[in-house]
Amino acid sequence: MTQYELESRWITADGIAGVRYRFGDLVLIKSGANSGQRAEVVSLLSSEPEPVYVVELLNTECEVVSESALEPTGSTSGRPLKLKPPGSLPF
Repeated sequence: MTQYELESRWITADGIAGVRYRFGDLVLIKSGANSGQRAEVVSLLSSEPEPVYVVELLNTECEVVSESALEPTGSTSGRPLKLKPPGSLPF
């Protein structure tokens, strides 16, 4: 499955089985360099063996984090998508 196909399935109403977080979910990072910081889920990179996401920190910095390192804190679903210019992501 391509990255495009994965994310297309992820953002649909049905989502992907076994993937807990959706675009716009607010999370707390539980481990790693940014432990204790709040972030927003902005992308799903993989779903197996464990879901891995790109999250955007409050300072607009992005980090790649596995699902087990996240804790839910809410959602911003329903707000407009923020599009970033091509090449602006750090990966």
